[in-house]
Amino acid sequence: MAVDKTMLDAMTSGYKFYLDDMKSKNITGQYYDEVERLYKRIEEIGQESADMNEMYAKMQNENITVKMSEAYTRALTEDGNKKYMPQNGEIPDDSQLFKNNIDALKNCIQSLRDNFDSLMEKATESGRMRLLVENNPEPLIKCIEDMIAVSEEPGMTYANFLRIQIERGLDKAAEGVTTRSFLEDIVECKKAFMVPEIEIKMWEEKLEEYKKVAANNKFNLVDLHEWEFISDRIDRKYKPELIKRERINDMFMEIVSDLAHWVISYCSYPPSEMMPWNVMPRDAAIADLTRIQKVTPGIVKEREKLLFRYFGLRLKDIVKDEYFLNDIKSNMIDDSQEYLEFLLLEVYPQCKPFNDASRELIDKQTSFYRGKKEVNPERKEPYLRMKRYYDSKFGEGYMVKSMKEQGLGDADKEEYESNAAPWNLESFLSHVDGKIAEPDLNETFVDNSASSKVEEATNTIKEKAGGLFSFFKR
Repeated sequence: MAVDKTMLDAMTSGYKFYLDDMKSKNITGQYYDEVERLYKRIEEIGQESADMNEMYAKMQNENITVKMSEAYTRALTEDGNKKYMPQNGEIPDDSQLFKNNIDALKNCIQSLRDNFDSLMEKATESGRMRLLVENNPEPLIKCIEDMIAVSEEPGMTYANFLRIQIERGLDKAAEGVTTRSFLEDIVECKKAFMVPEIEIKMWEEKLEEYKKVAANNKFNLVDLHEWEFISDRIDRKYKPELIKRERINDMFMEIVSDLAHWVISYCSYPPSEMMPWNVMPRDAAIADLTRIQKVTPGIVKEREKLLFRYFGLRLKDIVKDEYFLNDIKSNMIDDSQEYLEFLLLEVYPQCKPFNDASRELIDKQTSFYRGKKEVNPERKEPYLRMKRYYDSKFGEGYMVKSMKEQGLGDADKEEYESNAAPWNLESFLSHVDGKIAEPDLNETFVDNSASSKVEEATNTIKEKAGGLFSFFKR
């Protein structure tokens, strides 16, 4: 799924200004190539993301805005330095080089402001709120103005100007400010969203490592290229474990989802009341529900085998899974506590190949559905957390405006209708820990259903009839 094209075009057009501006100035070279690469990456992220919030998060995670701004600034500065260079091979005097450099810096300030104005003009209301915080060029402009101020000191020469800006770290100041603030924002965001602790730990380590390396530099910053290597090293340390834990949690939740679909498939209400079956022709809906009844138990057993083969885990170990427990604590889990206990303790033992759900199980599932007790009553809390965080960062009302602009409606007015009790992790663990079944993964199953017996008898008659026919033929 990709971000809506209209919104994506409006968002990327601001960044395209960088490319268009350099093309109009006939700027080429490594910095132009870097801006072009980053712009294409923004387009790729737009195609990969489900909405603007996910797109912004990925861009922030890859630090694209900072990198693009730095490459654009360097391109303009380099172009300004070249603009008045003699074409006949003569070496210009220092005063001319000095003037060229300052002119380039002043042009860069104007271009940054023009680009920001262009972004603001084309952005949506929530986009402007976000741009003012994340893309405001004034901190970078302040660094450039500090360099220009040095050039205006009495008796300043070009040689002294170059030396002083390097000695004071003025040429690198923007990098330190943007990278450090980016890391601080990420840590704050991860904590606000209540992501698993291992993810927070990774970003906290990045921030601490940045501070540690920066402390060895008198300007208290880390070179961007050096930081890329440091960040990559930390990623390599954590990413294998992150991927492993995400996959384990996915497999656990796939089994839980299969259990729910299996017991639901035996109930009378799905064909007329429940998506996706209530939008299918009735015959097709009943056929699909019958398919779920017959194949899901086998799928569950195969998922269990894979879970055990690759990770040495069984479904009972779900209560020790960090991601699963974090989903409960953060209300990211869709099911209510009592419904999940029902699936784990009552549905799971019956969900076996060639086995049908008991009448008691079907009646209890129907009771959950009719009583509106399947859904976590606090499922809206993750949205409210996100809303609180973004409103505090970008301004009151940001989240509601952003959701409406993406065609997602007013999430504040949406309610998760549920009569279930709120989750209590302590009581959940006391109810299920050590009580989830541990079936033999090598168990074989035999079809003892009535239809199977009829089919077996039919095959037997055919075999005997075939033998009798062979006798008469001889």
